[in-house]
Amino acid sequence: MSGGEVWARFAADPRDPAAADLRAADSDRDVVLDVLRDAFADGRLTRAEYDDRVDAGLNIRVLGGVAPVIGDLVLQAGTSRRRATGDLHDQAVTKYRRDLRDARNGWLFVSGTTVAVWGATSVAGGGAYFFWPIFPVIGVGIGWFSMRLNAESRIEDTEEKLVEKARRRGQIGK
Repeated sequence: MSGGEVWARFAADPRDPAAADLRAADSDRDVVLDVLRDAFADGRLTRAEYDDRVDAGLNIRVLGGVAPVIGDLVLQAGTSRRRATGDLHDQAVTKYRRDLRDARNGWLFVSGTTVAVWGATSVAGGGAYFFWPIFPVIGVGIGWFSMRLNAESRIEDTEEKLVEKARRRGQIGK
């Protein structure tokens, strides 16, 4: 959704100083929440930022309070849609790197936790037991390794999804 479309959904343009003191309606707060939800889904807000802004959005009393909450998330007049969408390939690569990092961290967590449990039970039992952590370590490691091997196809799939999402929102042409 372009910036003009978002600002037009309000009872009055919140950026207009004449409308700043008008009381915000529930429908105005709903527009704010829609913008925040889309920005969070796009990865433009962290979970903490999203939560903080949702709280602020729900507590907006006058239209002048809208712009500080969503102003940096909505296109301003004259901004190119393509530039605002950004390079979808770069977004897909960033998402892949984040997913790969999360998979690696998951593998490290599972490995560390299972080895620690094995070590603690072996010490408590008075001797080394069968090294059972090898099974979850290998299982989770295979998932991480396959993600690394399929990097190109994962990036392409993500890029296709981003293009489709941008088309549905009217940010790029068909």
